[in-house]
Amino acid sequence: MSKPTTITLDKLQEANAGLVLSGQIAIIDNFRLDEMPRQAQLVDCHLLWLCEAGSAKYVCDTNDYVTCPNDFSIISRGQLIEDFHVSPDYKGVGMVITQEFYTEIIRNVHELASIFLFTRNNPVSHLLDNEADTFKLYRNKIKEKIAEKDHIFRTAVVQSLFTTMVYDLGNAIFRIEKQQMQPHGHTRAETIFFKFIKLLAEHYREERQVSWYSRQMSISPKYLFEMVKEVSGRTPNEWIDTYVVKEIRLMLKNSNLSVKEIANEMHFNNQSFMAKYFKFHVGMTPTEYRKR
Repeated sequence: MSKPTTITLDKLQEANAGLVLSGQIAIIDNFRLDEMPRQAQLVDCHLLWLCEAGSAKYVCDTNDYVTCPNDFSIISRGQLIEDFHVSPDYKGVGMVITQEFYTEIIRNVHELASIFLFTRNNPVSHLLDNEADTFKLYRNKIKEKIAEKDHIFRTAVVQSLFTTMVYDLGNAIFRIEKQQMQPHGHTRAETIFFKFIKLLAEHYREERQVSWYSRQMSISPKYLFEMVKEVSGRTPNEWIDTYVVKEIRLMLKNSNLSVKEIANEMHFNNQSFMAKYFKFHVGMTPTEYRKR
């Protein structure tokens, strides 16, 4: 079996002539799903789009999906999509974001675990008219701000708008999840993932060891690794690093705390250790990042 090709933001932007901000988010006015290759493709970004007219059929992670007007699709990084078919009158609008942009945004969204799990296992959700209008309103406003190249806070405004949009979409997703919840509830792996994310959100500032989280959950580190990886496609360490690095970035950009004070806040042994940790994950020292 041949290796699937990869879908990236750059490829989608080029095919759909989207408006892009810093190579991290693209706004697409008309998703050309009819031009998507039929063979399997591995998604290396995050796709969010709304069907406005017509219909489209595709396969995601071996499951068949159909989208009709007001159906909202979210395809996450690491998923496999193929076999697109669209009706002659199909029209879809949306956006594409990179994993880096996603990581910058998603850590601040409450109830991350539920949103993440539901959209990954249920890529297509039917929105109410007002919910679909809300998505289009945010999308158009984000597009407007991306076009304002002289706006000194353009990136920050776009990030804030996207974050607010995720909250509003999250409300719609919770409504849909409540309606569709199966009697058996969540699997064992999903339950463990929920508990891990909840613990992480409460303790990431002082605890960075997987073994600590596994002890709180009365399971082995190996089992925690397997369950979290199965559900999210990421390891517990990757989730921990995402939370910690994001918090350090926020404090460097949005506070007057010194690097030493931030190291103390985040319970690192010393400033030097935090600087090495940060540089390993970000590619620059805390001081360099603050001066950027």
